[in-house]
Parts: sequence; structure tokens; C-alpha cells
Amino acid sequence: MPRRRATTITPEGRLVLAESAANSRLFIFMIGNFLHRIERERRGLYGGDLDLALVAEMIGTAAIEPGMRDAAFREQHGTFESVVGVEGQRAVNATSIASASGIPRETVRRKLKRLLELGVIVEKGRARYVIKPGVVQRPEQQAAFARGIQQTVLFMNECLEHGVIRWVPAKDGKARSAAARKK
Repeated sequence: MPRRRATTITPEGRLVLAESAANSRLFIFMIGNFLHRIERERRGLYGGDLDLALVAEMIGTAAIEPGMRDAAFREQHGTFESVVGVEGQRAVNATSIASASGIPRETVRRKLKRLLELGVIVEKGRARYVIKPGVVQRPEQQAAFARGIQQTVLFMNECLEHGVIRWVPAKDGKARSAAARKK
């Protein structure tokens, strides 16, 4: 059974992969292009260092992940206009980043040192890191996020236009899910 995510509105339908073997190469081609466009953004923000980008992004994601499951937190911090303070973030350490990312621990430690120097992260406790409050509000970050969102919507629309994915209204989706459970 698919895992249900917490949402603030009742979904009126879902995007699903079109059932066609012919779409697999097209989808891989399209997602490859999308990922290259996103990687270009990440390289720009982190001086070409994708490991540095990954470490920073993992800290940022881990920091707010528990809060994003809470409706009150999402309402308060749902936009980038809101600054999440140090106390509102869950800290992570080098070992957990290395384990989750596959980047060697010593490389992660060097990246953490560099992120501290750049003022992107701060220590919440000994060797436990969070995103420095206000970093995501920086104009260059905001511009990169906006471009990333635009690229994501473009990718989704391209997938729809080429028939790789399609929209399934809720009642059809529920019927499909029920049929899939019976198999």
C-alpha cells in the first residue's frame, strides 16, 4: 500500500506514470536533462563543489524535517520569508551525514569546516550543525530556489506534454488503488 503523506488539502487527483514501455527511455532522458539543470544551480551556489552542496542541503533538510510534519510549523515557516531559528532546527553530525550521503566522514568534516567558514551553518552543540538563520533568505539563495522551482514545474509539464505522466482524478485514482490492493 502506498504511504500517505500529510497534506493540507484533499488531493483532487494524482500524477501517475503512463503505462508504456516506450516511455522509459524518454523519461530517463527528460529526468537527466532536469537533473543537469538543477546541478548547474547547485554548482553556482557552492563554487562548483557538489559535495559541499549536498552536505549543506542535507543539514537544511534534516533541520526542518520534523517541523514540516507539523501543521503549525508549516503554517509559520511555509515560505522562505520566515526565518527558522537555531532552536527550531534539528542538528545533525558528520557521521549521520556521511552515512546518509555516502560521502566519506573525513570529507564531510572538511565540508562542514568550509560551510562554517562561509557562514552557511552554525554549531548547535558540539559537532552538531544546523543552517545559520537567515541564510536561505539571502538574495542569491532565493534566486536559485526560484529557478529550481521553475525548472521543476517545467520538467513536470514536459512530462505531461510528452505523455510520460498523466493526471488521474481522485475517484479514478481511488478505484485504481483499490484494484491494485486486490491483486
